[in-house]
Formats: sequence, structure tokens, C-alpha cells
Amino acid sequence: MASMKAQSSYEAPYSSTAPSTSHGVPQYMGDLPVQVNPNTGQQYVQVPRRGPPRLKGYLHLFDPHTVFKWQFPNFYRKPGYGYQKLGTYRHLDYFDREWVGDYDDRYISACDGRVSKLVVQAVDDIYDNTLNSTWRRTFIRNMAPFYLRLANWPLNHIDYARNGGPTGEDWPLIIGKWFLATIAITFVIGTPRSIEVPFRRGGMYDPLPYVYTGYPKVARNALEMENSRGDRLNETNPVAQRILRPRYLCFLRGNGQPAMTMNVEEWITQYKAERNLSYVFVAYTAEQFQSAEDLRVLHQMADAAARNAGVEAYWIGCSCMPDNENLEEDVYRICDVIRGAHSLAIAVGRPPNDMQGITTTDMMLQQWGRRIWTFPEVLLSPAGKEIRVYTRGADLMSPTLVPKNQFAARVWKQDAHVARQLVDHFEGNLILSQLELVTLALECLHNRETTQYLRGDHSYALMGLLRIRPKIDPTDSAFQAFARLSLANGSDQLLERLICVLPKSPNQPWHTMDDAWDTKLWEILPQECSIAGVGQDDTIILDGCRAANIRWKSFAPVAYNRIFSWKRWIAQRMLHLGGYVFWISIVLCAYMPLVGIPLFIYSLILMGLSPWLLRMLYLGKFWGTQGWFFGFEGYMDIDTIERQIFGGRLGRMKWTPHSSPLSRHHKNEHGECIPDDPTSDPATKALVESAKHAQPGEQRIFTIVDTGTMTATLIQAARPPICFLLAGAEGGMQRAIGCSYDWTTGTLYRETVIRLGTPVLDMMNRVPKVKIGFKRSMHPVKSLGEVGEAKGQQVC
Repeated sequence: MASMKAQSSYEAPYSSTAPSTSHGVPQYMGDLPVQVNPNTGQQYVQVPRRGPPRLKGYLHLFDPHTVFKWQFPNFYRKPGYGYQKLGTYRHLDYFDREWVGDYDDRYISACDGRVSKLVVQAVDDIYDNTLNSTWRRTFIRNMAPFYLRLANWPLNHIDYARNGGPTGEDWPLIIGKWFLATIAITFVIGTPRSIEVPFRRGGMYDPLPYVYTGYPKVARNALEMENSRGDRLNETNPVAQRILRPRYLCFLRGNGQPAMTMNVEEWITQYKAERNLSYVFVAYTAEQFQSAEDLRVLHQMADAAARNAGVEAYWIGCSCMPDNENLEEDVYRICDVIRGAHSLAIAVGRPPNDMQGITTTDMMLQQWGRRIWTFPEVLLSPAGKEIRVYTRGADLMSPTLVPKNQFAARVWKQDAHVARQLVDHFEGNLILSQLELVTLALECLHNRETTQYLRGDHSYALMGLLRIRPKIDPTDSAFQAFARLSLANGSDQLLERLICVLPKSPNQPWHTMDDAWDTKLWEILPQECSIAGVGQDDTIILDGCRAANIRWKSFAPVAYNRIFSWKRWIAQRMLHLGGYVFWISIVLCAYMPLVGIPLFIYSLILMGLSPWLLRMLYLGKFWGTQGWFFGFEGYMDIDTIERQIFGGRLGRMKWTPHSSPLSRHHKNEHGECIPDDPTSDPATKALVESAKHAQPGEQRIFTIVDTGTMTATLIQAARPPICFLLAGAEGGMQRAIGCSYDWTTGTLYRETVIRLGTPVLDMMNRVPKVKIGFKRSMHPVKSLGEVGEAKGQQVC
């Protein structure tokens, strides 16, 4: 079975997204055929036997496209695209140093706090063959200790991933390389000295030296507001007052006479009938009633609704909101009018110029239900009362009665299951939490149509369902209106949870709260962080996060702790003494053969064992490692990643089983969760291949190596995230937001979200307030030859 496996291919775990075979003909994933195991039915990728991947490393110095610079990394490749020079921008860093220059990709250096040009290490296929980035690229360097690389050299051509160990054809090469390695080790190892690097920053991850120095549009604390705005201390997010009764109502008169529209306060003063004031709320849509004749008929229907209900007035939008200075406030306070109504009546009719064949009451009612402002009218209508539907041209004395708890199934068919939960909440049958209420209501409102009056209309419609309502700000974007509403109501830290969501699609709007792991918003628990304010440009000010920098320019030597081992101690002494014994034995052989010859034989044995002894020095379990987040563009198998950092395949590094949507795992015979190589899924393998040719702004594949937990994670992002922010927890893991940095505005933008083990909390420092956005817009780009490289300088 083992030999059969060695000669065939690597069988990947089954994936439902993998292509299937048809009539025995294999489908292809990228350039690799997908086969089906006839015994198990599992799909796998037929990979040619080529041995472990080899990186060119410093051989890239001979590439014609490799450029030299004085700062590390000294060799890089220029990007294929550059940003158009639309202006000069300024950045103030953590230490109050100013940088002024053209727009380009930069990161915050953990070493000196400067905003430095982003250089990303990339696998050979990407570094050599693509010019599709706006950032500089460099090749991957092997940063492992030289001694360990030398000790592992005899075995580094063995493909453990495919064959599980050396095969018969590997041994001749192993023996030849072993002989050369023993000679080299004899010359390089002579004096006992430590080859282990010290811990930095107590073993913690690199910090993020970020500072936010701007003013928010809305702050929780009034002292943080810009004084020039003229906000008083109690009006940073001013709240609209609830109205106790409508300003105007249409009062009934004698039969056959049209109702009289009158100011309510004047009517109460004139008729002294405040206790008896009761009215019907008449809902309609302008799609169905537009002309003067339509409005005349609409009033007839409203009059009949009020008389049938036994009240003396009705409220209708076309007449009870006079065009004056309070019109805007009236529009967004209709919710109070509904709450105070005796009952709800809906007037429907066939729309003018009907092209859709809307002829029945149900069809008219469904058209009415597709409008955004009609949704809260039903939810807020008096509980326990049937909704009366009046159809134009039908008998107004016999309206259609629709029970409120059946309204969702009959009218809101597109989201009936979600809308029914909201109806039950307002009926008092199934009470939702504040977070559930806002989440579900926002989903339903964005499913509906509106003729936009203000950009925040969806949030203002939602506002009517909540207790506290901020005053309308015409300058608000849709997100800002929602954020102000969330701040005013608390909303169970909705924004803190929302920023931790990984969108299912890169183009998913902020109000769509679908998570890539299908997690509900209320399952994400904010991690000791809170919203301090709302930014000027669809951003939030987040306080209390833990953060860590990501190193993209290269790997680095990693410090680690191990317990003492006599085997390693003896191996170290034998290695250090081997060279001296060899030269001493040669001298003794000339004068004291009986002593020299045994020593000479002993020294040869030590030399022959030197690669094995040197490798033994590095074996043993790590009880603690220096925290690093390394990143590179593209994909490498886990053994190659470990060789670049630790010098050889030691079996310490693993893929994460469920940190990313691209992570894969399976259950072994003992019921244990075993992480798999993400590219064992043919769909992921194809994604890796296609991402090599992504254009600016499109999704690419990056790999994040976490030495704190000794794991690697494959991620998708449009730009390399320069840091991780821990802002929430879910499912026993921490949600880490991978952010790129727009230095021109000092804003961190969410590029991806991964899940990390909870122990990383203790290895990260807190950061002060950070300005973070949900989606970064793409700055205009052209080929680098057209726009040239970005330029800038340190001012002070």
C-alpha cells in the first residue's frame, strides 16, 4: 500500500465544491486533473511527482527586474501599477513626525513608528511572472540558522508530504550529500556558542504604533467634539423629541362632505374635546395615488375607514403634513403618529400606467408592501387589531381584513420569515433583544424600495422602531445615520460586532450582515472594546482593541523555549569536540598510534554523525515561541514555510483548521480534528492559481504565519493587511480584523477577518483609539510607466 501511494498521487479530502468527473473523463482544476478514487469515491488532485518545491532565494539577484536599494530588503521588484498623482498628502505619525508625499501603499513600522513604503515578499511564481500590484515585491529569503540549514541539507530533497519519507531512489543522493555535509560541518563548528536568538518584547507580537488625531463627526463624549461646530455639551448627538399627537388631522363632517384638515391644538381649544380625540392612520403609496383625482378618491376611502372605525378623524400623509418648515421632522416622526392611532387602514388601487398586470387586492397590497416607509407602519400599528384594506372601486363598507400576525405571509413574501419575527415582537408574542431587533429590521428595510429623500432614509425608517431617535442630519451618509442611531440607543454594541464580521462577498454592503462563517451578529461578543465616535467618512472610532503588526518584507529568526535535554547536551558537546579530536588524533597517530588510531576512528564516527547530531540540537518541543505575524503573497506548503523560518522540516508548524474560510480539516480514526493543506480542496487550489493574475482592487491570496501559535493561515484580501486588531470573540476564538492602512487619512480599513486562539490575547498590546472603515475605495491607478513612482519626504 505504501509503495502504491508513493507511485500514485496525493489524495485530497473530498470537497463539495470540487469539479466532478463525467463519463470517466477527468475535469481540470487549474492545470491539475481532478480524479475520483474508485474505491472511496473521493476526489483528489493528480499531482506529478516533482519533489518538494524549491525557492530561488538569492538567485533572484540575477533577475533583470530585481532592483537594489540601501534599506532592507535591499532587493525588490517595482510594481506594475502606480496611483495617479491627484494631490499631495500629509501624515502625522505616532511620534509627531510629518510625512508629505504622493498617494502610495505604506504601513506603520513597528521598529521606528514611521509610515514606510510597503514591500511584500512573494512566492517565485508571483515575483517572477506578474506585474499586477501597486506595492513593491521582494523574493522570499531563508532566515533559518545556517547550521540547521546545513544539517538538513542532505534530506531537503525528500518530499514528505507525498511519500511520507525517503524512498529507494532518494538514498544515493542522501549519501552523497551527507558526506559533503559532514565535511562542511567539521569546518564551521569549532567553538561552543549559542545559536539561539533572544526574545524581543518579552515574546509579545510587534505593537502597532498608531495614533488617531482627528475629530469625529459624532463622539460619545462632548469634550471630543470640534468646538467650531457649535455643539453644546449635551448636543453631540441631539435627540428628537417624541410627539404626543399629530400636528394636523382630517376631521369628519356630515355625510357627503369632505373632511376638514385642521391643526389639532386649535381643534382641541375650539371644541374642548381632547379626551375624545381618536383617529385612524391611513397608509397608501404614491405609486398608486398620484393625480388630483386619485387623491380625491383616496380621501373618500379614508373617510369611509374613519366612519367604519367609529372615530372622528383620520391622518393621511398627503394632507396632514403641510409644506412648511416642519415638514422634514414630520416625515421622520410618522412613527409617533402610528403609535397613537386607533387603528391602521391601508388604501390600495391599481397604479396608473400599470405594466405589470396588478389587478387584484393582494397584488396591490404586495406592491404597497414593497415600499420602505410602509414597513414600520404595519409593525407599529395597534397590537391585537386587524388591519383593514380598502380597495379602490370596491365596496368601502366591506374592507378586506388581514390579521396582523398573517400580514407577513400574505404581503411580505420576499422576507416573510424574518418579517414575521418583527411582527411577533411588536405584538408581544416573541420579544427580541435590541440587537436582534435592529439586525432583522435593517435587513428587511434594505429589501424594500424607496425614492431617496436623504441618503440615510433606511436608517431613519429604522429609527421609528427604536426608543431614542437622533435628530435628522441632512449631511449624514447612510452609514453615518445608522451609526448615530446605534450610538444613541446602545443597540447591544452592534457596531462593535459588525466590524468583526467577515463579508461573504467583497462587494457586500455594510448593512448586509452575512458572515462568511454563517455566524449571527449576536454570537459575536465584543472584546473589551467600544465605539468612541463616528468618523467623517463612513468610519468608526474604536477604543480598547489589542493590536499586532504584520511583517511582510521578510521572515525573521524566531526565539523559542525548550526544556533541558541530556541528549541535546551530549550532542552539543560531541559536535564541539569532534573537530578538535580529529586534528589531535592525526598528531597522535604519528607518535602514539595506539592512542591516535582509536581517536581517529572515533572522530570519523563523530564527523559522520554530525548532521544527525546537529539536527538533534534543534529537536524537542517548543514550550514558548516569540510572537510574530509573518505574511507573504501566494501559497507555499507547510514544510517549505517551516524550512524558510526554522531551517528544516521539524513538524512543528501546522495549518489552522478553522481560522479562515479557506482553512480545511478532517476527522481521523480517533475522532480528532486534523488540519489539512487548504489546496487539498481543488476549489481552493484553483483560487490560488487565479489570484496570481488579480488586478488592483481584486481579491488575492496571502498566507499569514503565526509563530506565537506555530500555525499558518491562507487568506483572501484585496490588499496586504498591515496589522490585526482583536475586537471580538466567537465560538471560543478571537476575531482578528486584518486592516490595510490609508495613511492619507489615518484610517485602518478592514481587508479580512481571521479567527485566532484565545491565548494570543495575552501576547498583544492595547492600542489607543483607532479610526477604522468597513470598505476601502480604490484610488485611480495606471501603469507605473505612465504615472511614475510615488515620491515624498519627511518634513520633521
